[in-house]
Amino acid sequence: MSNLRRLDLLKTHLLSKFPTSSLDRSLDEYRGRGEKINSSLLSQLYFEDGYDTLMKMRKAMTKNPLFNHYEEAEMPREKLRERVVQQIASLYFSFNLSYEVDKKWPLGKCHFCFGLAEHDLGLTTRFCVHIILYIDTLQNIGTKKHLELINRAYQLLDYGSFGMTELGHGSNVAKVETTATYDHNAREFIINSPTPTSAKWWIGAAGKTANMSVVFAQLIVDGVGRGVHAFVVPVRDYATHETLPGVILGDCGKKLSNDGIDNGFMLFKNYRVPYDALLDKYSWISPDGKFKTSFKNQDKRLAVMLGGLIRGRTAVVIGSEQNMRHALTIALRFSAIRKQFGLQNGPEVPILDYQTQRYRLIPHLARAFAIRTGGLFLCSNYIRIRPKIDNEPESDDINEHHAFLSAFKVVASSYGVACTQDCREAVGGLGYSSYSALGRLRANQDTHLTWEGDNTVLIQQAGKFIFKQIQRTFKGYKINAPTLSILKTDYEECKALKQSFENSQQLENEKMLMELIEFKFNHLLHKALLKVQENAQVSTDMLEVWNNSQVFHIQDLGKVYGEYVMAREFLKFVHDIEAKCEVTGRVIRKLFYLYVVDTVDRSIGLFLENALNSQQAKIVKDSVIRLCNEIAPSSVSIVDALAAPDNVLGSAIGNSDGQMYTHMIESVENGPNVYEKPEWLPLIHQIREASKSKQ
Repeated sequence: MSNLRRLDLLKTHLLSKFPTSSLDRSLDEYRGRGEKINSSLLSQLYFEDGYDTLMKMRKAMTKNPLFNHYEEAEMPREKLRERVVQQIASLYFSFNLSYEVDKKWPLGKCHFCFGLAEHDLGLTTRFCVHIILYIDTLQNIGTKKHLELINRAYQLLDYGSFGMTELGHGSNVAKVETTATYDHNAREFIINSPTPTSAKWWIGAAGKTANMSVVFAQLIVDGVGRGVHAFVVPVRDYATHETLPGVILGDCGKKLSNDGIDNGFMLFKNYRVPYDALLDKYSWISPDGKFKTSFKNQDKRLAVMLGGLIRGRTAVVIGSEQNMRHALTIALRFSAIRKQFGLQNGPEVPILDYQTQRYRLIPHLARAFAIRTGGLFLCSNYIRIRPKIDNEPESDDINEHHAFLSAFKVVASSYGVACTQDCREAVGGLGYSSYSALGRLRANQDTHLTWEGDNTVLIQQAGKFIFKQIQRTFKGYKINAPTLSILKTDYEECKALKQSFENSQQLENEKMLMELIEFKFNHLLHKALLKVQENAQVSTDMLEVWNNSQVFHIQDLGKVYGEYVMAREFLKFVHDIEAKCEVTGRVIRKLFYLYVVDTVDRSIGLFLENALNSQQAKIVKDSVIRLCNEIAPSSVSIVDALAAPDNVLGSAIGNSDGQMYTHMIESVENGPNVYEKPEWLPLIHQIREASKSKQ
């Protein structure tokens, strides 16, 4: 806490106009309920490889006066952007991040970014654009001659941006309008923005910060379009920070949230850059001016070029879990403290005791665990395939990773938006206050739906991968994707599944639950195949066939693929923690049961077609409520084990000490002009005088 903040709070305490508050022990009382979990063990397994980095960053942010949500809430936009840069600089050089470190520890800079996100998504997004999108692109598709730029970026001598999205094109990168025309005589590229919609748009750090950018443009050689390529170019003078001649940079203005990010636009007018600006690992121009490429198929080359998005999309998955975890920490602590109603003539009870409050919060806690365990799998699998990104960019392993990463990103970001909204509603009017932090978390989470790929478009990558795997079986080949080992080519075999449980206790069987989610996947797969075949009979354009098979079919198939893999990894996590602590494992197992049972319940109509009967559907719904009731007494202890420190969380109603009313009063009374007359008081008098004159 800063000295200024201490003085403000002391002043507020001494000058407060509210009655003195007594100590509220409600939160501690609720913590006494439920089973005694091993908080340290849960935390270490939950954060796994990133645990040490996260704890180090939490400690550093707690001691650092620059990390203060209450001050940031009142800052104008430019001041907030300055603060974000100060925050990054204050932490970055305490961590040894470099190209060599990244090759040895591919998750190192990811964990640094995840640590930043504990404070605020805008903070980590601003840095991820540089440390992941910009640098990863140089590392993935650059060559040895670009090593100096890579090292400069790690040293923060250069600050990079990622110039892919345009005003008129986002997801369809292949059709960006920016051009890069090769001039062989000068051995240069001439970059142009030929239309208003070709302006690079929403480019993080382009507004004020970046002096470098990776720019995606249509390469033209001898008048022939060679598809989209990436160029690394300076956009501001290194010494003066003035925009370079031939480049136009501007600020995209105020956004829904994340105003600490200086999103900007870029335009180019006959901007000449040397040949070495081309990131030419997979495509190059020979000394005699001939275009050469390792890929005959432009789409495959573009897919490889976008490999820099892998860690960016992973950050969306982890970031969604962080937003959910923060929101649930606030909402569950609030719900344990807040007392309303109760039995007639009896005392008020914590609202977390009510069925409705438990149902709106506890399933989100289960989903947060599913995302985190899925994220752990993403990270470990990324380490496994990392060498192939350089040497075998079209390998089956990388294609599979892209597929479930796309599905995870869509599922996690969607879960996150639903969770943060429900948490906001669950705490009532206080959740609408900036001091609760829930508005910030909800607005920040919203950007995950479209950042790093619009969800509706991105999920199609998972769908295409699944369809390619099923096509392999039609040709007599085996499926070569481990995450799709559940795929059944025989629809009759899929429909044959009939579950036999007669009560909730029998339903809580990990094998049975995994069979149900596998059934959902295969059922949707065959429904999607039939839809594609049906559309193919009335159209010869396969793009039209594909597009007309999305809603209720391919979209849902891609999402359940992500949910299945998350459930599989969640179950592995349960087994791991059970082996180390029986009690903690028992509590987390119930969360796993809830995750899958709730997933079944949300698609109960689908299961009633084959796998379940109407009585079993009722048992599923009853089980969701029962599991919520069983988990709720331990829910505060669970979030306590994983929660960020109070100042990092930044919520007046979510503090770990349970004194939320005191903190809310302090926050409000410490705000500007709380008890002052309005500056526009003369306007009120004018209205009164005008009213009198008309009487």
